[in-house]
Amino acid sequence: MSIATSSAANTQILSDASALNAKAAPKSAAAKIRVSRKEIVDLTTQLSIMLRTGVDVASALQSCARQARKAAQRSMLEAIHELVLSGSPLSEALKHYSGVFGDTYVASIAAGEASGRMPEVLSELAKMERSAMRLNGSIRTMLAYPVMLGGVSSLVLGALVLFVLPQFAEIFEQFEMPLPMTTQLLIGMSMELKTRFWLWVPLALSVAGGLYAFKRTEKGKAYWDWILLYSYFLRDVSRNLQIGRVCRLWGIMIESGVPMLESLKLARLASTSVQYRELFAELEDDVINGRGLAAGLQRADFIPPGAAEMLVTAEQTGTMGVVTEIIGTHYEEEGENKLKEIVTLLEPAITVGMGIVIAVVVSSVMLPMFDMAQVSSGH
Repeated sequence: MSIATSSAANTQILSDASALNAKAAPKSAAAKIRVSRKEIVDLTTQLSIMLRTGVDVASALQSCARQARKAAQRSMLEAIHELVLSGSPLSEALKHYSGVFGDTYVASIAAGEASGRMPEVLSELAKMERSAMRLNGSIRTMLAYPVMLGGVSSLVLGALVLFVLPQFAEIFEQFEMPLPMTTQLLIGMSMELKTRFWLWVPLALSVAGGLYAFKRTEKGKAYWDWILLYSYFLRDVSRNLQIGRVCRLWGIMIESGVPMLESLKLARLASTSVQYRELFAELEDDVINGRGLAAGLQRADFIPPGAAEMLVTAEQTGTMGVVTEIIGTHYEEEGENKLKEIVTLLEPAITVGMGIVIAVVVSSVMLPMFDMAQVSSGH
């Protein structure tokens, strides 16, 4: 293949990948398909092995479709197989199911097609997905106890405020005793919630729904990304995990032979972070104008300084592919360790915090009771 033809092919694939964020969910049938991350990992591994043995993409997809146990997954693979048979690149066919595979996956497949190293890219994708699956499992395991503890404590607190306090409020009213400020506030809140639940419950649900809808907008996504990258308690975890994920994906593309500018474009399309998409757009402009990556990476204060320095050095020495993968693995592990540290501190913090709140509620009930006992003994 001539250089001009190869360049045209790369440009076409990048153009296809650029449409990832422009297209809405394809067909209603595709939007309803649910495939687990493990099934995607297994599929990716099978495709990688078959392509390494010389099987073409269409035949590999057909074989995977026959082996699929779930009807939904089988119909999806058959549809992708038909699109590939009709002449569509695999990345173009997968775009119809980007809700299942994710934009990162589809962009990586486009990179493999651009470089002609599909088996290697699929193998690296399987490794990256296994790592993401392990990380998500670790996060769920670490957060299970704090979430359960917070939930149980909230139920206990709600029962005290909504059911116990009103009973004591009637007793206090009979004795016409002056009540501490905290007791008055809690009783007032309890009576308000009980008598006007028809107002507060829908209001709380509306606020939660509004926040969820706002988070799905571009402005909401940008705000949430800012919280993750800059809030004091989350930034160390989020920055390490995000740079790790981005660098692993970037490394896959560069190692696959995709040129720097094209890999930046694909990484931008695959990124879910607004800040990282803006960063990669700036880096594209810097590369086009011959400025290199150094200035853009050093301007991005959400990238760990060590990672930025290593990337600049890798660019100067021509080892971007190897270094980005090493950086990705290192910072993903570092982010997971930081998360473990936060969860370790979170458990006693929740225990102490909820204990203080419950103690305030109990004392708001018991102090007036002691006063009643003293008055009764005085008589």
